[in-house]
Amino acid sequence: MLNHRRQQGFSLLELAIVLVIVGLLLATLAMPLGARVEQARLAEARRQLDDVRQALVGHALAFDALPCPATPGSNGLAATTASGCTVRHGFVPAATLGLGGGRNRDNLLLDPWGNPLRYSVSASDANGDGRWDFTVPGNLRATTMAALAPDLRVCSTAAGSTATSCGSAATTVATGVPAVVLSMGRDYATTGSADQLENVGATLGGGPSGTAWPVASDNVFVSRTAGGASGNEYDDSVTWVTPATLYGALVAAGRLP
Repeated sequence: MLNHRRQQGFSLLELAIVLVIVGLLLATLAMPLGARVEQARLAEARRQLDDVRQALVGHALAFDALPCPATPGSNGLAATTASGCTVRHGFVPAATLGLGGGRNRDNLLLDPWGNPLRYSVSASDANGDGRWDFTVPGNLRATTMAALAPDLRVCSTAAGSTATSCGSAATTVATGVPAVVLSMGRDYATTGSADQLENVGATLGGGPSGTAWPVASDNVFVSRTAGGASGNEYDDSVTWVTPATLYGALVAAGRLP
């Protein structure tokens, strides 16, 4: 009988393990619902950006060029001209790339906060033929890989930056970038910090919605850790196509050199 009673109880170690598990569950439940929703949206935005980046490289493999940005009036398609694009800073051409996802009245692909994903492409013309190197089919090969000079830059801060360069080598994240894709994050309607304002600076409208959307205005973008004190907030998500990734894929496919 005494042995039977001992088998019915719990050891101190077992009780301690149970308490730890209960504590972890309570901590998870204590996290505000809004914070969990925001984390899920951030993860979804990063997944979207990865999908777009891969689709851009796939488009280059299929057409020997990156697609032009979409505009509010291009119905989600790349807005092209014979010499390049109608704009260098616009939106992800989701219809051209065959990407799924929520759209607005201008047929622009939306991030998890309901704001269009921005897309910018290099307008460099290294061989001086009057055509953009990266968006005119066949011009990457014609320019030659050695001469290609994509002109977008990614910095860790807007401090000291100009329209074409970061403030210093220490704040330079990437140079010679062919294409940049970004989500403006949760605070897209109230963007105010210098680092976030570096990613927008002009507006682009003309679509069915009648909205003039903020877009980038120069060659420089900021990508850094989210957060920051008041006045230094940052919640943008930024990705880019590197020259190594683009050229490597094109060489492997026999498109370059």
